[in-house]
Amino acid sequence: MTSIRQRLLVGLVVGLSVVLGIAGYATYHQARAEVDALFDYQLRQTALALRRQNLLALAISGEAGEGEGDLLVQIWDRGGGLLYVSRQAWELPFATEPGFADLLWRNERWRLFALYAGNRVVQVAQPTRLRLRMSADIALRNVAPFLLLLPGMALVIWFGVGAGLRPLHRLAADLRQRRPEALEPVAVERLPAEITPLIDALNGLLTRLADTLAAQRQFIADAAHELRTPLTAVRLQAEMAQRATDVTEQAGMLNELRAGLLRASHLVEQLLAMARLDAAPVTDLVGTVDFLDSAKRVVAEFAPIADHRRLDLGLLPSAVVTVAGDPDELRTLLSNLVENALRYTPDGGRVDVQVQRDGDAAILTVSDTGPGIPEAERVRVFDRFYRGAQVTAPGSGLGLAIVQRIAHRHRASIRLEDAEPGRGLRVMVRWPVV
Repeated sequence: MTSIRQRLLVGLVVGLSVVLGIAGYATYHQARAEVDALFDYQLRQTALALRRQNLLALAISGEAGEGEGDLLVQIWDRGGGLLYVSRQAWELPFATEPGFADLLWRNERWRLFALYAGNRVVQVAQPTRLRLRMSADIALRNVAPFLLLLPGMALVIWFGVGAGLRPLHRLAADLRQRRPEALEPVAVERLPAEITPLIDALNGLLTRLADTLAAQRQFIADAAHELRTPLTAVRLQAEMAQRATDVTEQAGMLNELRAGLLRASHLVEQLLAMARLDAAPVTDLVGTVDFLDSAKRVVAEFAPIADHRRLDLGLLPSAVVTVAGDPDELRTLLSNLVENALRYTPDGGRVDVQVQRDGDAAILTVSDTGPGIPEAERVRVFDRFYRGAQVTAPGSGLGLAIVQRIAHRHRASIRLEDAEPGRGLRVMVRWPVV
C-alpha cells in the first residue's frame, strides 16, 4: 500500500538533496574561481612590489638563492639573461610576453605573471598543484555548511510532513470511532482546505447512503404492511375452505384462495422489481430496442386478459422507433402501463397503445376509458404504495412507481392527462431515439 508520508518524505528529501547538490557544486566552483583570482592578484602585486625596488641591486646581491614560500621570483634582462631566481630548483624559462600565462614545464603546470620594468623583466610564478590544493580546501570549507544543512532539513521535513498529515490521522480516528448507523456529515471546520474536496465527496456519499438506508427501511416497512393484508386474507380463506363441508362451498372458497394467492404473488413480484431497480447502478444504456416490436409483444401477452373482460385492447397505427436502453426494463415499463390500464378500465371499455416518433424523440402512449386520475393526485400516484381514495380495483400501488423509476433511469419524461374530456387516462412517456 502506498504511503503518502513515505512519498512526501522521499520526494522532498531527494528534491532537497538535488537542489543542495547543485547549489554546493556551484558554490564550490565559484569559490575556486574566486581563490584563483586572489592568487593571480597576489602574483601581480608581488611583481609590482619588486618593480619599485632596485632590481639591479637585487640581482647583484641576491645570487640565485633558495627562497622560501610557494612563489618563484625571477629577474631577467631584456635579452633573456637570468639575473635572479628565488629557487634554483624551480627555474622556469624566460617569458616572452608580459601578463599572465599558463606554462607546462618539466611535467608540471605553472601559473606565472611577467612584468616589464625598464630593461628588466620581473617574472613571478606559482605551481598550479599548490593553487588547486589551497583553492579546493577553501572551497570545501565553504561547501561544508551545505552538508550540515541536509540532515537538519531532513528533520524539519520529517516533522513538517507529520504535522501536515495529522488532520488525516485525526479524521481516520474519528471515522473509526463512529457507530455503523452514524451517517452524519463530517465536520470540515478544523480540516485543511486541501482535503475539503475529499470530505465533501465523503459527505455526499454518506448522505446518499443515509437516503438509501432510509428508503430501504421504509420499503421494508411498507412491504411488510402491504403483505400483511393479503397473507392474512389467504390464511383466513384457507381456514374457511378447510372448514367447508359442502363441495360447492369448498370450491368457491378455493377459488377465492387462488385469487388471493395471485394477488399476493403479484405484489411480491412488484416488490422484487422495485428492489432490483433500486439496487441496480445507473449506467450507460446497454443496447438498442425496437420499441414497436416490444409494444406488439406486450399487447399480445395481455390480449387473453382483455378478451376475458371484454376489453378492446389494441395497438393504434404506430411508427418503427429504436431507442437505447435495457430491453427487460423497457418491457417491464410497457407491461405495467398496460396492466394498470386494464385493471382500472371497466368491462367493455377500451385500452389503446401507440408508439410514435416526434423529431428526435420517441413517444409511447397508453390510453384507457377508465375513471382516470384527478389532477390533484397526478403527482402522488408515482409514490410507492399510494392508492387514491376513490380507487376500488385491487392493486399494490407500485405500478406507476416502477414505471417512473425505469423512465428516470432511461432519461425519459412522463406526462399524465385525460384521455377524453373529463374521463379516462392517457400516459405519455417520451425519450430520445437512437
